[in-house]
Amino acid sequence: MERSDLALRSVRRSYKRAHAVSALRGIALAGAFVVLSIGLHRVTGITWIVAALLAIALATLGWRGGSARRGALAGVLAGLPVFVTPTIVFALTHGGIQCPDCELGPTLLCLVTCFATSSLVGLAIGFATRHEPARFSVGALATAVLVGLLGCSTTGLGGAVGIVIGMLAGGATGWLVHGRELRA
Repeated sequence: MERSDLALRSVRRSYKRAHAVSALRGIALAGAFVVLSIGLHRVTGITWIVAALLAIALATLGWRGGSARRGALAGVLAGLPVFVTPTIVFALTHGGIQCPDCELGPTLLCLVTCFATSSLVGLAIGFATRHEPARFSVGALATAVLVGLLGCSTTGLGGAVGIVIGMLAGGATGWLVHGRELRA
């Protein structure tokens, strides 16, 4: 083998290793959110599905690299308020630390909190990603929704739908408002 072939092989191996390590970091980050979710919220069957989807999304976007990886991290950071706010609201209003398991009927305050927080975060993502590539925006929105669902999944289907609708509506609003700014 010539030296150039060895150098090319070494560079390619390093490139693949960096992408694999980034994917593993995404899985570790999802694991950390699962541990936090178990500590802050009641765990349901949906929690495990959302946690698996978050791990898959972070691993895939991390392995993909570039703007997709940066968008995934931005989405995780943006999803933190949606993840934590219901616990804070419940603790302030009921004197408890952990949100209840809302299978029998979530409180209206928890539903409104999840929807309002996710709408604001979606709006922030829409405004923040206006100069970024589409992969960044999609990665940020997907991981923000999944992190938010880890926090609000105990509110049941209504809360989960509220988060998805809030994030998507907020993101679309941010993109549309920015589109008008560009034309003006």
